[in-house]
Amino acid sequence: MIPTSAFDGCRIDRVTDAGVEIVEADPANRAFPDRVNESLGICLKLGPEHDLWAEGRALRYPRDAVCVRTPGSVWSVRATGPVGFVSVDIDREHLPPGGLRGGIRFAEARALPDVGRAVTLLRSSASLIRRQTVVTGLVNALLQAGLVSTPDLGPGLERRAVDRARELLSARMAAPPSLQELADAVGANRFVLLRQFRRRVGLPPHAYVLRLRVERARSLLARGADIADVAFLLGFSDQSHFSRLFKRVVGIPPGDYRRRVLPLG
Repeated sequence: MIPTSAFDGCRIDRVTDAGVEIVEADPANRAFPDRVNESLGICLKLGPEHDLWAEGRALRYPRDAVCVRTPGSVWSVRATGPVGFVSVDIDREHLPPGGLRGGIRFAEARALPDVGRAVTLLRSSASLIRRQTVVTGLVNALLQAGLVSTPDLGPGLERRAVDRARELLSARMAAPPSLQELADAVGANRFVLLRQFRRRVGLPPHAYVLRLRVERARSLLARGADIADVAFLLGFSDQSHFSRLFKRVVGIPPGDYRRRVLPLG
């Protein structure tokens, strides 16, 4: 079977504010001519193993595995066999200041965050802080797994940086800053800030904001506030979005919660 060209029939999306390009392909036998990665590539392949040439030598791309390609990697594939894939390419400006090293590496999909779920979130209308967290979290996971390395992760984290970040998120819970804006505001690198915030708070910043919103909503509903007004005040896109989140966190819909906590009479 003669391979098709690399991206025939693929879905290609550019998520500009998160600094990524997403390519998704149904199963097909494809050929990739010589390529030089200008970005960090993370590709989840679904299908049989096949050969991949990188830096003049043959490598074996395992079945149903993730391939990581750091900027500057030179590679090609003569024929993939019947494989599908989803690939996320992260722009250089969204990587650590010192760049990344590692060349071409392979990993089992279960050893890394779910690439398919990451793509779904990046394509969604999720807040910018959440989408930037997805991208930063992917890079941090590669660093922690030893699949990539960097000579410079950027500025370290002052002791009170996480506390200042929490204060800023609390003050702006209805319209939270992006992850990069948050890192800039507290004088930290966003890769380090995300790690330390998770460690100290137990949640990433975007999830912390949602918890703050729900706690504020509980307080307002307990005073008899209208559900639609609460959703608008706290920055939710619509009342149904607010109601779904409230029920997921609290266990009951906001209307039921208000009826239970309002004083009788």
